[in-house]
Amino acid sequence: MNNSIIFLAAISLFVSACASVKNTSEKNKPRVPGLKNAEVKTIWIPDKIEGNRFEEGHYIHLIDKQTTWSAE
Repeated sequence: MNNSIIFLAAISLFVSACASVKNTSEKNKPRVPGLKNAEVKTIWIPDKIEGNRFEEGHYIHLIDKQTTWSAE
């Protein structure tokens, strides 16, 4: 009985110590600004037949403007 109480006390002390270490490391992290979404252009490419080859219509997506840092 006495050993189980000591074991439980040691485990709870270990768990609480780990939790406090995690909280202090999160506070020391530098603030990183967010990112704005990139601007994407979507283009429809229609069906195409060339000789004995058929290419089904499909979309292509082009990055029109890269992502940038958000000021907020």
